[in-house]
Amino acid sequence: MSDHLARDLADVARQWVPDPRLGVLEVSVEPDRLVGCTTSREALTALRRLAADPAVGCVADVRLLPDASVGDQPVAVVTAAVAPLVREPRITADRVSEALHGESLTLLERRDGAWLRVRAGDGYHAWTHAGYVSTGSVDWVEDWNTRATGRSLGAEVRLEDQRFRLVVGARVVLRHDGQVEIADGRIGSVSAGLVRLEAALRAEARLIAAPEWASRWFSGAPYLWGGRTEWGVDCSGLVQATYAARGVALPRDSDQQSLAGREVPIDVAGAGYEAGDVLCFADGRRVSHVALWAGAGRIVHSALSRGGVGSDDLFADTPAAKRLRDFLVAVRRVGPSDSRR
Repeated sequence: MSDHLARDLADVARQWVPDPRLGVLEVSVEPDRLVGCTTSREALTALRRLAADPAVGCVADVRLLPDASVGDQPVAVVTAAVAPLVREPRITADRVSEALHGESLTLLERRDGAWLRVRAGDGYHAWTHAGYVSTGSVDWVEDWNTRATGRSLGAEVRLEDQRFRLVVGARVVLRHDGQVEIADGRIGSVSAGLVRLEAALRAEARLIAAPEWASRWFSGAPYLWGGRTEWGVDCSGLVQATYAARGVALPRDSDQQSLAGREVPIDVAGAGYEAGDVLCFADGRRVSHVALWAGAGRIVHSALSRGGVGSDDLFADTPAAKRLRDFLVAVRRVGPSDSRR
């Protein structure tokens, strides 16, 4: 690839798909062809125009996603307890996020029959294995989303002689007879934990401060890169799950969350902070860690250095606390009216 063509392709990516977590632009240069795929119609037009340039002189064989490989089943619902979302379509690929039981996914591409490129509800693009989901029509998933207004709070469902564990936030149908329908259509009874209607869960979550809710349901959860559940969660997954329970949709990653809501001035003593404010820390130029302000100098967060979720004193005289104080670059206040700002 010539340096000039490489720069032109990079310019297309910067303009139309600047964040690969939120879109796809994968193009390689073969003899006389640009080959690949993208989720951006504008990027596809730009690539075709680039290929037609006499100085390039090739064909743009680039697919617009979703493509024909998804057929007449362009959506999916997670039927496993959790579906790992991974960076590449292979079993050893890095986990970048997770989809919870009952959550719906938009299909973009099916590869080798078993791997699905998907867009999650928070906009994240990744791959998952077909074994974790059921696929179907838009009408089918809309019916499920309309009926699945129950949310798990660590529930366990008994299905005949089996037990099915539901992570916090998993989606199910709460039936009038008190039983629940899980995403694969099976019906059972709640034998442990709770299932609440989404509206009731939001109301209950808002009765207590966000960090208290996070501690109640996630305290002691191990740190897991890409995790969103009490079985393993990273820092931004904890913040996202906590605010989701309150009906506030936040982006998936810490650098994205650092732009949500409203700015709160940084104060060396925490003056002006409110419980639930999101503290953002940057190790270098990019925000790489977030925590929930709990008041009186304490934060609730998921950190590899402490093994997972817990509460720490941000103003303690320890190397870890000093490091966090030195790396604090933003404080954000989010709520129902701020989640899309």
